[in-house]
Amino acid sequence: MSRFSELKHAASGKRRLKDLLLQSDNRFCADCGAPDPKWASANIGVFICLKCCGVHRSLGTHISKVLSVTLDEWSADEIDAMTEVGGNSSANAIYEAFFPEGVSKPGPDSSYEERMRYIRSKYELQEFLKPSLRITSWKTSSSSLKSSFSTKLFDSFRIPSVSKNMEGMVEFIGLVKVKVKKGINLAIRDMMSSDPYVVLTLGKQTVQTTVVKSNLNPVWNEELMLSVPQDFGPIKLCF
Repeated sequence: MSRFSELKHAASGKRRLKDLLLQSDNRFCADCGAPDPKWASANIGVFICLKCCGVHRSLGTHISKVLSVTLDEWSADEIDAMTEVGGNSSANAIYEAFFPEGVSKPGPDSSYEERMRYIRSKYELQEFLKPSLRITSWKTSSSSLKSSFSTKLFDSFRIPSVSKNMEGMVEFIGLVKVKVKKGINLAIRDMMSSDPYVVLTLGKQTVQTTVVKSNLNPVWNEELMLSVPQDFGPIKLCF
C-alpha cells in the first residue's frame, strides 16, 4: 500500500469514528452520562468521559484499552471493533442488562470511588450481565464467601499493595463467547419429551441456557460467555 493510500485509509477510519461519535447515544459517557465524551474503550466499544477514562485505564488493557478519539492513532481493527459494536447503547444493552436491587449508575459529578466501584462491577466482574451470561458456579468454601466476593475485590483495589484478599484469586486474560442457536430432533429423556438446556464449563465455571419445556427442537439464540483463566491452555469444544 502506498503512502497516499495509507493516509487515505486512515482518514476514512477517522471519519467512521467521528460519525459513530456523533450518534445520539454516543454523545454522552456510557458509564456516567457526562456530555461530549472524548475517550473510548476500543475493545469494549464504548465512548467515555475523561473521569471514567481514568478508571478504565486502571483496569488494564486486557479489560479496557483506552484511546483518545482525537489525539491517538487508531488501527483499522480498533475502528472496525468500535463500529461493529455500534456504540454505547449496544454495549450497555449487554453490560447493563440486569441491575441488582439498590445499584445505580454514577452521574457526571460522582466521586472517583463511586465510578471505580461501578465500572469494575460492570466490566471486570460483569455483575450486570443477564443471568444466562453469568458465571453461575465457583469453587468456594461457603456461600458467604461467594456473596462477599465483589466487596473483597473492591477493597483490594483501594490499596496499592497486594493484600491477603487477593491470594488465590484467578486472573482472567480473555472471554469466550458461544452462540447457542437451536437443537434438532433431540433424544427423549422424560416420559414423552424433554426439557432441554445447554451447559458450558471452563475450569471451575459453568454457564447455562434457559430451559425449554417439552421440546425436542428447541430454539435458544442465546450467547453464553466464560472467562479464560491465565495459563489455562488450549480450549476444546466437546459435544
